[in-house]
Amino acid sequence: MSEPLPSIAEAEAITIADDGTRVKDLMHRGIIACAPDDTIAQVAKLMIDKEIHAVVVMDGGKATGVVSQTDLVLARQGRSPEEARALLAGAIMTPGCATCDAEMLLSEAVSLMTSRRMHRLVVTENDQPTGVISMTDVVRKLIGA
Repeated sequence: MSEPLPSIAEAEAITIADDGTRVKDLMHRGIIACAPDDTIAQVAKLMIDKEIHAVVVMDGGKATGVVSQTDLVLARQGRSPEEARALLAGAIMTPGCATCDAEMLLSEAVSLMTSRRMHRLVVTENDQPTGVISMTDVVRKLIGA
């Protein structure tokens, strides 16, 4: 018999082996960003051109949200392609940004992502967004790529 998946509130952080790797050792430096008033068409093109899965939404120098590929797919539901492409990033973004410091141990960042059921964190240095760490980066490290 199947059981329902646990809710986000019930999620527990997993612990991974700590080899001393810091977030700064794996993160992608630089923020690939868009503005809240950029259209989804612009955001999708940016993702394709940069071969990335998410874009940080920046407003006045502050990271205010993330638009992921999932957000783009969900925005298309019930809309024509033209209607979806005209939507604004600020309207479909996942608001807020989960962050971690570049000096944080990678094992702590993975625990943070898994406990929140997230795929990426915005990395900060001196409280300023400077990059992104994602589960894809962790997988690449695990397989030695």
